[in-house]
Amino acid sequence: MLLRLVRDFRRAMDLSLVLDQEKIEHQLRSVGEEQWALTIGDEADAERAEKALIAFERENPPVASRKPQAPLSDGIGAGVVFGLALLALQIWTGPESDNAWFVRGSAEASQIVRGEWWRAITALTLHADAGHAVGNALLGGLLLTLLARRLGSGVASAAMLLAGMLGTFAAAELMRRHFVSVGASTAVFGGLAELAALQAADPESRRRAWIPLGAGVALLGFLGSSKRADLAGHLCGFAAGVAIGFAVSRLPRLRSKAAQSALACAAACTPVIAWLRALLVN
Repeated sequence: MLLRLVRDFRRAMDLSLVLDQEKIEHQLRSVGEEQWALTIGDEADAERAEKALIAFERENPPVASRKPQAPLSDGIGAGVVFGLALLALQIWTGPESDNAWFVRGSAEASQIVRGEWWRAITALTLHADAGHAVGNALLGGLLLTLLARRLGSGVASAAMLLAGMLGTFAAAELMRRHFVSVGASTAVFGGLAELAALQAADPESRRRAWIPLGAGVALLGFLGSSKRADLAGHLCGFAAGVAIGFAVSRLPRLRSKAAQSALACAAACTPVIAWLRALLVN
């Protein structure tokens, strides 16, 4: 008669010792990959065995196994690449004033709703000044590092970029005109929201979900006080990040390193493709 089917061998051995102490004859055997069956031959002992196991399990509940995270080096690598890329682009494009890059690549709502979709991506790579770029590089790099540890570098990079794109599109649709924005802040707010959503969806870290959520609200209040603040973009990016974070939390973890690398490369190439499209416009 089968009493328990256990995945953890140490747990199976503990249950076997409980039956030993009760002097109940039983067997513990492997029945598959990382599975052990605890059985007894005499059904007359079933009730006594069940009571003993229930009492033990009540006093010694199994420890929930943590979801696997990507190596720390993987997360740091993604964050560093993100930060350095933003700083390099700032050096390449320069500040906003009298700059052709901003004419072609800024997120101008009236142009986006007319079909210039690439502006929702190219605008994430432009920053009005060095301080703007450094702030987004540092905070965005940190957030991408944390996301990459939970999701892998490829999925995290794609998710953060998607939040920035969708947030910019949504802000453009809402504002329609008199709306021009630049900067990776929309993606950064999306990353904050994704981290909060992932923690809220995980029973092991649900109590800590308020930390990135509180950080997002505080940052929104701080940046919202600026005259040049892209409040609509920040709010839309945060909303997009919440939706993406909860969606990703329901998917199985992508364990393939090749697939993670492919997604990371796709995320890195997307702004390049968007800029090529922008430069082809007359």
